[in-house]
Amino acid sequence: MQPDDLKTVETLARVMTVAACVSVATGLATYLYRMRRRSGGMIGTSALLCVFALAIAAGAIGRLLSDATGGGAFVLVETVTAVIAFVVGIAVWPMIPRLVGQPTRQEACLANALLEEGQAANRRLIDQLSHLNRDLESRVAGRTAELETVRHRFEMALDGSDISVLELDTDLVFTWVYNPPRPLVEADVLGHRPGDVLPPTEAAEFMAIGRRVLAGGEAERFEISFHLGGRQRWFEGFVEPVLIDQQITGILAAAIDVSRYKEHEREMRDILRELTHRSKNLLAVVQGIARQSVDGNAETAALLAPFGGRLLALSAAHELLVQNGWRGIPLDDVVTRAWADVECAPGIRVEIDGPRILLGPDVAQNVMLGAHELVAAAAMAIPPPERVLVSWAVLPDGVFRLDWRMLGSPSVRLSGFGQLLLRTVLPVVLGGEVTALDASETGFVYGLRGRIGPQLQIVQPSA
Repeated sequence: MQPDDLKTVETLARVMTVAACVSVATGLATYLYRMRRRSGGMIGTSALLCVFALAIAAGAIGRLLSDATGGGAFVLVETVTAVIAFVVGIAVWPMIPRLVGQPTRQEACLANALLEEGQAANRRLIDQLSHLNRDLESRVAGRTAELETVRHRFEMALDGSDISVLELDTDLVFTWVYNPPRPLVEADVLGHRPGDVLPPTEAAEFMAIGRRVLAGGEAERFEISFHLGGRQRWFEGFVEPVLIDQQITGILAAAIDVSRYKEHEREMRDILRELTHRSKNLLAVVQGIARQSVDGNAETAALLAPFGGRLLALSAAHELLVQNGWRGIPLDDVVTRAWADVECAPGIRVEIDGPRILLGPDVAQNVMLGAHELVAAAAMAIPPPERVLVSWAVLPDGVFRLDWRMLGSPSVRLSGFGQLLLRTVLPVVLGGEVTALDASETGFVYGLRGRIGPQLQIVQPSA
């Protein structure tokens, strides 16, 4: 190849180098322009490479021009561009670790795939959460509807009823009330203390119950009576603690207006008293008729005294039943009344011992008659008994045992009516049997066994 040909090839190579460097610089400049508002990328490295490509292109142009013209100025341009290229070549090395840290295409594709999987998992999780949220909303709506139904039933049950429900905090201040007793309204109760609504005595009693419930956590019942709405009112109810997270935050009280029942009960007592009075008058009339009927007949008049005593015993039983609301008569009251209604010899000493036993209405009248017959026999005995022991007990198997002993007189005798009543009637009404009915030189003994039941109950002592 001739020297001119080599010169042409060299010139062509330099032109191609300049074109390549300008193309690279233009591409890098375009990249930098488009990345001007974006973060990240390789902006610094691209800028250095762009400068480097322009320096190489400027140096190649300088050599071409210096060879063509032989001017020294172009040699200086080539030297400056060489220095710039050298500096850029040195400056690019600190960027190598950052470039190495950049992910490869495969790594980027893998990371993108992982991100897509994570995104898909997130979408599935969002779908699940959405489903759970819809289910929760459905349950909340259902529970809200149930609560609304319960509230509606609660209001229907209490509206127009005699039941009031009140809530108090730990300072015993009313914080909530529903269906307050008329003529009170919510404004008369809310924010107030019991002392602002009730009379002093009843308020103190209610607050004492509230403090005990707050301290012990056990529900208690109450019964109070006071004037409200121009008349006497009676209320019964209970107080129980309000628990939130196992902590007592107040008390809830339910009060039932039982005034009409109390008034009805009072009317019934008045009616029973009147009935008792009329019954006693009727018995007195019967006694008067009997006395007039046997007037002048000494033999028949001798029968009148025991007959009148038995009428008096029935009247006493009826009177005691009325006093106890017709629930029954305690056995000790029957025995005590029987001795009080018969004029006995003054030297008789009576001892009564036994647990509290309540005789039902159907049994009490027969027991009263039986007790009267025993007391009348003791009163008629000559000499009278020195000592009378009346005792009863309840055995572990539920058997009731009665012992009536009249000591110190061998002449105690029962009438025929008394024999029939004590031997036949009382065992039947008590569901038991006679264990003793004997008269001896030392005295008289009557024993009876029965069974605890509806007409013969043990009265538990009050706490």
